[in-house]
This record gives sequence, C-alpha cells and structure tokens, in this order.
Amino acid sequence: MLPPLYQWSLCGAVFLTSGLAVLVTNRRYTPRLLRILARNLFLISIGVIMYQFVTVAMMHSVSSVPKAPPPTASNYVSIARADAIAAGIDPTLFVRQIRQESNFNPRAISQAGALGIAQFMPATARGLGIDPSNPEQALKGAARLMASYVRRYGSESAALAAYNAGPGALDGAVARCGQAWKTCLPSETQAYIAVIVG
Repeated sequence: MLPPLYQWSLCGAVFLTSGLAVLVTNRRYTPRLLRILARNLFLISIGVIMYQFVTVAMMHSVSSVPKAPPPTASNYVSIARADAIAAGIDPTLFVRQIRQESNFNPRAISQAGALGIAQFMPATARGLGIDPSNPEQALKGAARLMASYVRRYGSESAALAAYNAGPGALDGAVARCGQAWKTCLPSETQAYIAVIVG
C-alpha cells in the first residue's frame, strides 16, 4: 500500500489530467466518443478522491478508538472472586482452585482433554451451557458448579473432589470408604484437594 502522501498526489494527478482531458476534448470537432471518455474519466477521478476521503476518515476514526488491554491473570482473579461471591462460595478457595486448574490460562488444555481456564471437559461444559474457551463464562460456570457441589456434598473438600474426579467417583469413594472417602479417591484428586485446601 502506498504512503498517504503518494496516494493523495496520485489522486491529484488523476484529477488534473482528467480535468484537462475534458477541457481539451470539449471542442465541436472532437469526436463524440472521445468527449464521453474524457468526461467519464473526470467523474471516475472525482469518485477516487471521494473514496480516498472516506477511507482516510474511517481509518482515522478506527485508530482513534482506544483498544481495551487484553485480559491478564489478575483480571481473571478479580472475575473469579466476584463469581465465587455471587455463587456463595469462598472466593479465596475458588481462586486457589482455578490457579491449580490452569494457572488462570484461558487457553489451557489438559492431557485428558479438559479445556480453558476452569478446565471443563467438553461434555460438562455443554451440560452447563457454557463455552469453556470463554474465560468469563467458564469462571461463572465453575463457581456455580462448585456451589452446587458444596450444597450436595456438604463440604468444600468433597466439592473439590467432585469437580476434579467427577461426582460418580466421589459417590463411589463415599460408598466404599465412608468417612475415609478421601483415601478411596485417585491420588491425583487427593493431591488436588491438599494443594487447594491446604
């Protein structure tokens, strides 16, 4: 693409040349076809100049609109805290959970296929009606899911187990081991709970 000064110079040259062509061919003895071509060239040059004005004006208006900075992990921490409070769960625990899940990376993908900042499996995300690659939706969905698990199982540790291993795995661990249900969970889930709860 040409620099703006050259573009305007080119537009001016085309305008002057076509204007001169109209003047030179506007004689009685000039063939009619030549006069029509000269007038059309002049009209086209006016159109080119109008186009140039519009594109410059649009480029100026687009470039003058301030762009929002890309979200950072600290922005997501604030969103996670707000979503946890709205869902009625401990915001500090929820922030530690999301840090453990993805370190607040909205593009994280686990080896098991969990996606996004809250590491939802695609089927779970579909069931919640959220897009796991959208950090705001994923954080809100994760907070609501955790709140439902806290209500269902009665403790944050059990809710974390359900979130990490799945409700079926937690139900099976409780059925097999009763009060010692943590010992019947996969070692990965036991470590997950220990890191988050402390």
